[in-house]
Amino acid sequence: MERNDKKISKWIFPSAIFLLLCLIFFIFRVPLLEKIGSNLVLQDEIKPSDAIVVLSGSHSGNRIDEAIRVFNKGLGKVLVFSGYPYYPGMDSHFGMKQYAIKHGIPEEKIVMEKATGERSTWGEALSNLKQLEKLKAKSFILVTSSFHTRRSKWVYERSIEKVGMDISFSVQSAPDPVVPFPIWWSVRSGQKKVFDEYLKLAYYYIAY
Repeated sequence: MERNDKKISKWIFPSAIFLLLCLIFFIFRVPLLEKIGSNLVLQDEIKPSDAIVVLSGSHSGNRIDEAIRVFNKGLGKVLVFSGYPYYPGMDSHFGMKQYAIKHGIPEEKIVMEKATGERSTWGEALSNLKQLEKLKAKSFILVTSSFHTRRSKWVYERSIEKVGMDISFSVQSAPDPVVPFPIWWSVRSGQKKVFDEYLKLAYYYIAY
């Protein structure tokens, strides 16, 4: 009996600590979850630039919509993007171009090409930088979904350093219905994207 009492008493303190932590998380879960999401989001001060680079990967049109808004403010001279095959005979950059033209961007203000190399934000960055080099651009605005901005900025800073370009850029965050900030955890797509983004951040920090 005494031995059983000792076993029980041994677990009382750690159990109490665990319950206390659970209680704290429950009470402060909303601000904690909001912080987890907002840590992925960056928004720079946007200045007039030579180009607006729009990242592929979103199927809602939100990134092009935000780029069009920035373009119509006179903050960029052309839209630049690269794309990948997403169905046999169909490439994402053609879909992006058609969407931009449909929403008022003149065709001659769109510069695009099929991305080469690895199919990732890193591979897309190298393709976009090649296009910017051909344009002799010295500055650009990078438009991507809000949850994707921190990793994208990290990738472009390092890819610019890797290729040795003399170019500056700022990041413009595009609201994404798939990940509704600040309540990203309220929908399954938001939970999945935020979880995936942290995994990708960790991978990129190691791999690049």
